[in-house]
Amino acid sequence: MKKIIVLLLMLLSMNSFAQKAKHISIFADHIEVMAKQKNITLREAAQQMKELGYAGADVYVTIDEKKLKALDEAGLEHSCCIATIDFTKGDMAQEAKQAIDFMKAKHYDRVLLVPGLLPKDDASALALTQERIRRFTECAEKEGLTVTVEDYDNPQSPCYNTEAIDKIIDASPLTRVTFDTGNFVYCQEDVMATLEHFYGKIKHVHLKDRKSMTDMGTTPIGIGCVPTKEFIIRMLATGYNGYFTAEFFGAKDMYSWAKESAEFISTAYDEFYAKYPDQGGMGPQQTEIWTPQPRKVDPSVGGVPSDAIVLFNGVDLKEWQKDNGEPAGWKVENGIMTVDKSKGDIVTRRKFGSYQLHLEWRIPSDIQGESQARGNSGVFMQDKYEVQILDSYDNPTYIHGQAGSIYKQSAPLVNATNKPGEWNIYDIIYTAPVFKADGSYLYRPFVTVIHNGVVIQNHTEIFGTTEWIGMPRTVEHGDGPIRLQSHGDPSAPISFRNIWIRNL
Repeated sequence: MKKIIVLLLMLLSMNSFAQKAKHISIFADHIEVMAKQKNITLREAAQQMKELGYAGADVYVTIDEKKLKALDEAGLEHSCCIATIDFTKGDMAQEAKQAIDFMKAKHYDRVLLVPGLLPKDDASALALTQERIRRFTECAEKEGLTVTVEDYDNPQSPCYNTEAIDKIIDASPLTRVTFDTGNFVYCQEDVMATLEHFYGKIKHVHLKDRKSMTDMGTTPIGIGCVPTKEFIIRMLATGYNGYFTAEFFGAKDMYSWAKESAEFISTAYDEFYAKYPDQGGMGPQQTEIWTPQPRKVDPSVGGVPSDAIVLFNGVDLKEWQKDNGEPAGWKVENGIMTVDKSKGDIVTRRKFGSYQLHLEWRIPSDIQGESQARGNSGVFMQDKYEVQILDSYDNPTYIHGQAGSIYKQSAPLVNATNKPGEWNIYDIIYTAPVFKADGSYLYRPFVTVIHNGVVIQNHTEIFGTTEWIGMPRTVEHGDGPIRLQSHGDPSAPISFRNIWIRNL
């Protein structure tokens, strides 16, 4: 399915290039300034911008309804909206809802989030802001909307430069980038190198030019120190089909700056189409992606990938606890963790979304009992969805309750269980669900399970919580812990070793 979507996107891109579209936009604020400078109506100013070659306008979510109507009547498309939400002051739930409601009502599919400036000497403010950005982004994603952040020309901004934006995206993987060319120059970064760094994450562009490296004043697009033409051509060559929004706040003659900028951007488009005439402007370079190169991971550092989080190191249970936060209390001896049924289940102290999980488990060699009362345990993804652990070597039971099943939902493709006394290995690749605003699934969770090197669940869809009695339930949730079950059956307790996880 994903391959089909990619192919469709490429075909749409080719069709767009064949029509030689030029997606040039401008700030609504600039149009308003021009109207005042020329003493004309906003609609007249918007129409003049349209005649200069501007196809869209970026607006703030607080724009007056009459002003938005004037832009619409002039035929300017909805290129992007901007929401200033100062998350340093709190969760700003009302402002966040206002932004999402505006996007839905006015048919904007993306928003540039300006999250406020961080107070000095307050390390906790950054983490709180990142978490609030994540929540806002996930709420928008449920509505099919994209949230971007922009490199902002103030060192106190939580998205000041590449490093800061990377941290936001690490904390909020769904957040994307509005690339401001002039602001990366402001923070002394190479625009073209930064473009390569954020390739695939850029969903909108603000073109801003600077007078020189020593004078950060703005100019019309194309006459300053920013390599704007090179940037535009490279963006188009990567398949970018979004808007380039001209930005020059403070222009004393907004019309002439807008005219000069539109002509320059249009020329860059023309050079691109001339350089790539085949397939309506596409050349082989457009489908050759070189950056960012996948980061290096040593696949085996003592048997564990170098980027993994070790959840059980054979020494202690510091990564685990009981449900009430008390120490886990299971037995650790000779590098092995053994269930203590008097202590109950244990859960990880950390919470996870999508991941690769490795764990090894062993049924005691002297195990007694039958069916579900024979070495019963389980590993729960996000504390909701169980992959069953059981002695299934020679122990018939209901098929979606044997080892490797998604409990009460999906039987394993094959039975790959080793005999009691021998170690079993689970490698679990789990994709977390995404929920709609009403709490129902937009995308259900999926899991692949490799048992002793054998695929036993192949991208299996999980229909809801894995219930002992009753049907799967839909329970909206975010990241959650991993749970290891201390089952109440009377058989001897099982053991675990070598547990690690990689966030995906």
